[in-house]
Amino acid sequence: MDEERIQEILSSQLIDSGVLQESENLTMNNGESIDPALLAMILQQQQQPITRTNPSVVTSSIKTTTVGDNDDDLLLEDETILERIIALKEMFPESIQNTVGTINRTVINTSKFAYNKGRSVAWWITSTMCVLVFPILIQKELLQVAEQISHEQRSILLGPQAATGGISGGAF
Repeated sequence: MDEERIQEILSSQLIDSGVLQESENLTMNNGESIDPALLAMILQQQQQPITRTNPSVVTSSIKTTTVGDNDDDLLLEDETILERIIALKEMFPESIQNTVGTINRTVINTSKFAYNKGRSVAWWITSTMCVLVFPILIQKELLQVAEQISHEQRSILLGPQAATGGISGGAF
């Protein structure tokens, strides 16, 4: 008896809102009875008034449904960019796939080669600088320090004029 009443309520609400369902959707399949929790929810919904804001929008206390919504959009899961790129594989012929694969492998191998050779060149330059150039720079610095020390010693022994290297002729 309650099932018949629920079917009448549902059919009257669907007709009022402009949504026409097939009679198969309103009746239960295989003679199954309605779940008591579902029955309680429908009865509670019946007691609360339905407010309408737009003729194509039905608002109730449970759910807002827009007539004409496409339920397929709600069922689609979000795809990642990688999944979309993999799905594009089906769109292109095998010759293009092989060409792109060859180009990809070539770029990767070239990058690995350049990285390894760059490391080797950097090591060669660094070791050459340490072995050949740094000793020359250190020796040059030592010579400048020795020359400065000799100037200081001359200035202490012979006076300030001897440090500049100028000997005046008036002293003779």
